[in-house]
Amino acid sequence: MPQAQQVIVCDQACTITVQHEITTPLLDLDPAAGAAIAGAVLAVWAVGFAFRALIQVLKTNDGSTNESE
Repeated sequence: MPQAQQVIVCDQACTITVQHEITTPLLDLDPAAGAAIAGAVLAVWAVGFAFRALIQVLKTNDGSTNESE
């Protein structure tokens, strides 16, 4: 995203120091926000793990019913 051009006009000779800071949102998080994001990631992982376990259980149950017949 292009930044807007900054124009500084002085009536007399002057010295101007412009400081540009690069910030990353992840480094600006407070501990509460970081914990909320970590909790959401863990929740998504846990749901995926539960679905995978459920699918494995269903696959083994399907195979065992066919062997007993």
